Amino acid sequence: MSLLGSTKSKKMDDAIAKATLFEPSLDGGLTAEQVESRHRDDLVNKSKKVVTKSYTEIFLSNILSPLNVILFGVFILMLTAKLGFINYFFIGILAINITIGIIQDIHARHLVMKLRVVSDPKAHVIRDGKESEIPSNEIVLEDILVLRTGDQICADSVLMEGTCMVDESLLTGESVSVKKEPGDLLYSGTFLTKGNVKAKAVKIGASNYSELIRDKAGTFTRPKSEIKQSIGLITLVCSIVSLSYGLIVSIGFIVKQNFTTESYVEFVKSTSGAMVAMIPAGMILLTSCALAVGVIQLSKRKMIVQQLYCIEMLARVDVLCLDKTGTLTDGTMNVANVLCFNKVNEEKLKHVIASVVNYTKDANATASALRIYFGEEDSEHVVSILPFDSASKFSAIETDEGIVYSIGAYGFAPGAEDNDILIAINKMASNGLRCVVVTEGKGHIDEDGHVKKQGKIIGVIGLSDHVKDDAKETLEWFAHNDVAIRVISGDSPATVSFIAKEAGVVGAEKYISLEGMSLEEVANIADKYVVFGRVSPEQKATLITAYKNLGHKVAMTGDGVNDILALKVADCSIAMASGSDAAKSVSHLVSLNNTFSSLPDVVAQGRRVINNLSRTCSLFLSKTFFAIILSTIFLVNAWAGGKRYPFTTTSLFVWETISIGLAAFFLALQPSNERLSTSFASKTLGRAIPAGICEVVAAGIPFIIVMNWPNVLAFNPENFNLNWEVATTISVLIFTQVSFIVLFRVCYPLDRYRAVVFFSCLALGIALFLIDYFSGKPLQLKWGNLNLWSMLVCVASIIVIALLYFVLDKFYRYITGTVFREERVINENKNQQNS
Repeated sequence: MSLLGSTKSKKMDDAIAKATLFEPSLDGGLTAEQVESRHRDDLVNKSKKVVTKSYTEIFLSNILSPLNVILFGVFILMLTAKLGFINYFFIGILAINITIGIIQDIHARHLVMKLRVVSDPKAHVIRDGKESEIPSNEIVLEDILVLRTGDQICADSVLMEGTCMVDESLLTGESVSVKKEPGDLLYSGTFLTKGNVKAKAVKIGASNYSELIRDKAGTFTRPKSEIKQSIGLITLVCSIVSLSYGLIVSIGFIVKQNFTTESYVEFVKSTSGAMVAMIPAGMILLTSCALAVGVIQLSKRKMIVQQLYCIEMLARVDVLCLDKTGTLTDGTMNVANVLCFNKVNEEKLKHVIASVVNYTKDANATASALRIYFGEEDSEHVVSILPFDSASKFSAIETDEGIVYSIGAYGFAPGAEDNDILIAINKMASNGLRCVVVTEGKGHIDEDGHVKKQGKIIGVIGLSDHVKDDAKETLEWFAHNDVAIRVISGDSPATVSFIAKEAGVVGAEKYISLEGMSLEEVANIADKYVVFGRVSPEQKATLITAYKNLGHKVAMTGDGVNDILALKVADCSIAMASGSDAAKSVSHLVSLNNTFSSLPDVVAQGRRVINNLSRTCSLFLSKTFFAIILSTIFLVNAWAGGKRYPFTTTSLFVWETISIGLAAFFLALQPSNERLSTSFASKTLGRAIPAGICEVVAAGIPFIIVMNWPNVLAFNPENFNLNWEVATTISVLIFTQVSFIVLFRVCYPLDRYRAVVFFSCLALGIALFLIDYFSGKPLQLKWGNLNLWSMLVCVASIIVIALLYFVLDKFYRYITGTVFREERVINENKNQQNS
C-alpha cells in the first residue's frame, strides 16, 4: 500500500526518520521519561485537524457576495428615497437565496467534521513494565501495543510477538482476513479477528496509512455542476454590469442634477429599477427550489441527496463505476455447483454437509448458503466440534466412530490434495465461484483444533455471491441510456467478472487484475477493460481520473474506506447506508436501502432539472438582456441631456413575478426524462437572446413614437413629460405582453400541464393590470391620458414583435444546430419509449 502523502505527512515522516530510537523491550515498553521526550518532539498519534469554514466565514461569504452587496446597496438607496413597499419584492428573493446558501455550507461543514477513518478508540500499551489503557491519540512512536481479538489497530505498527488474523477490508476491499506474522505491518484502521499479539508503533499521526486516505478525502468539495458554473458566471457578469451602471448613473446625477427631494426620488426609482432588472436573482432561487424538490422526491425512494447539484451531475454521467460487494451483490452466498468425488454419491454428501453445519452452528455467509441448500441433520453422534476459523479456514465434526467430516478451503481442510479435484476447482473459480471442499476420514480433533490424519475429499461445492434482485434491471436501464458500466473491486477479477456477467454488465468478460500495476499503467489500460480486480484505493482513484481525462462524466459507488479516494474524484459519488461512515461522508448520494436501483430515479430527476431549468432560465436572462441593453441606451441618452431609464421596479412587477417567476417555478417541476441534447448555457442563451432583443424593441417603440409623433399617444401633445409617462405606460404594457409570448414559446409544445401554467399566468397578469387600471395602486401606471391610438399602437406592436420573435428564435436555433439536435433527441426518446 502506498499513497502520495501531504505536506504534513511528509513532515511527520521526516521527524520519525530523525527521531532517536529507544528500542523498548516487549515486556517493559517505554519509560515515562521516554514518553515525555516523544511528546516534546511532537511524535504523538494526533490526527490532523479537519479544516473547514468557520460559522462566521459561512455567514459572511453568503451574505457579502458581490450580488448581495449590490442588491443590499440598492435596498438602502431605496429606503432613503422612501419608495413604496411594492418596490422591495426583490429582497424576499435575496433573503431566501442567502438562507439556502448558509444551510448548504453548514451541512457541508458537518459532513467534513464527521469524516473520520479512525474513530478515536482506546489503546492498550505497555509502559514502565505495566499495561495501561490510553486514548489512541496519546500513542507515541515506539509504544508497545497489546492487541487482542476484536481490537482496532490505532497506529501503523510492526508485529513483534505472536500471530494474528487481521480484517483489512475497509482499506483493501478484501473480505477475507489476512494472516500476520512477526515482522508484518499492521495498518491503522484495521481490526484483529483472531489472536493476541504485541506490536510496536512505527507510524503516528499524519503518517498513518488511514490518515493519508482521510487527508486525501477530508476536504469537502461540491460537485462541479455545469448549471452552477453557468449561473455563477452569468450572475458575476450581471453584477459587474449592474454595479458599473449604478456608478456611472450616480456620477451623472451628482454632476448634472440639483439635489432636490423630487429629483433624488426619480433618480433612485430609475437607477434601482435598472440595476435590479439586470441581476437574475430569481434564477438562482428557481434553481435551488427545483433541485430541492428533486431531493424531496428522491428521499421518498430512500435516496439521501447530500448536495443539491449532484442530481444534475448524475444526469450527465456516461460512465458508472460500481464496487461489487454491497452494490451488485448483497453479501449472501448461493450454492451454484455440487461435485462428488471418491465414489461418494450426492445423498451421502448432502448428509455430511447437513451434519457439519448443524453441529458447528457457523453463521458466516458460506455456512448460511450450505444450510439453505442442504438443510441440517443431527443423526450423527458427535463427540467433538470444531467451528469455522478464519486462520484454519475449515470447520469439522468428529463422530463417536472416529470419523472426521470437514468443510473448508482446498489445501486447508484435512483432505489429501488431488490434481483432478484441483482442475475442477480452478474451472469453477474461473466462472467466479468460491469453492469449498468436503472431506471424510479417520481421525481425531485435538484440543488445539488440529485434525490428526488426513482424509479424502468427497465433494466440491461452488458458491456464488447473490446478485441483488434489482441489479440486472437497473444495469439494463443504464445500458439503454448510453451509460457504460465499469466494475472495480478488491476481489479476484475472475470472481468479479462472473458476478458482473450474472448482473448483466455488458463486456464483463473483459477483466484484468491490477495487482502490482503502477498508477501510470492503470491509467493507460482504463478504457480497455470493463472489470478490474485486486484494485487498491489509489488505483480506483486513478481509474476514475483516467475516465474523466477521456472526457467522460463519471459516477462511482462504494461502501468502504478503500473507496473514498475514488468517491472524492468522481463527478458524482454514491454510497450505501451499510457502508463506512467515511464513505458516506464524502459521497453526494447515500442509498438508505443499500441498493442502486434508485439511481435511474436520480437520473430522471436530474434530467427534469436540466431540461426544465435550461428552458425556464431563459425567461430570467431575457429580462437581464432587456435591462442591460435598454439601460445602456438610456444612459447615453441621459448623458446627452435626454431622459434617463424610465422603468422602476414596479414597472417590471408582472413580468418578473408572473410571466417569469411563477411560471418558471411550476415549469421547473414538470417531469421530464428527455435525454440531454445541449449544454445548459447554450440552450439557455439560445432562447434568451432572441427574446431579449424583441423585448428591447417592444419597449422602445412607444418612446420612438412619442419623440417623433407626440400627438399619436396622448391627449396633451404639448406636454412632453406627460407624453413620456404615457409612453412608459404603453411600453410596460407591450413588453409585458411580449413576455407572455416568450413564455408561450418556452411552454411549446403545449401539453395539459404547460397549458394550465401558461393560461393561468396570463389570466393572473391581465387581472393585475385591470386592478391597477381601476385602482391605480399596485403597478402605479399612468392610464388616464391614453387614447384609442395608444391601444392600437400597443396591439400592433405586440403582433409585429411576436412575428419578429419567432423568426429570430427559429433563425438562432438553426444556425447553432439546436433544431437538428432537438429533433434527434425527440426521435431517440420515442425509440426508447417504444423499446
